[in-house]
Amino acid sequence: MTRGRRRGLWIALAVIVVGLLAVGVLDQGERTDAQRARDLEEQVRCPQCRSQSVAQSETPSAKGVKTVIRDQIAAGRSDEEILDYIASAYGREVLLDPPGSGFSGLVWALPAVVAIVAVAGLVVRFRDWRPGPSAVVSGEDRELVAGALASRQQGEGDGD
Repeated sequence: MTRGRRRGLWIALAVIVVGLLAVGVLDQGERTDAQRARDLEEQVRCPQCRSQSVAQSETPSAKGVKTVIRDQIAAGRSDEEILDYIASAYGREVLLDPPGSGFSGLVWALPAVVAIVAVAGLVVRFRDWRPGPSAVVSGEDRELVAGALASRQQGEGDGD
């Protein structure tokens, strides 16, 4: 495969990956208030049971949080404002998805950066690697090994 063709394949792969990431990130349209409420309920941990989201729990505190979410949506608040309001009332640990900014953003981005750097390092390291010629054993080497084996067998035979 020629270098130009290989480069073209890498560019095509990069375009496909970027396209798929863009499709996954871009908003797919307006959500209804019920969809927004359900999405927000999935992002908030139940204050009472701690092992479920508010959407999964039927405890009184979870029902209270659901009511708060619906009231905030009706008041015209954005999703971020609603999550901030709930976090201020119940504490940041009630959010199942940590914020993607500040130190938390670094924690989320660092593994991806390390993986990209590692792959780039491997590509650079092995880009021009070619397997070397296999070891050639000469007749002189064979004689040396045969002589060493013979002297070892003689040494073992003398010990009997």
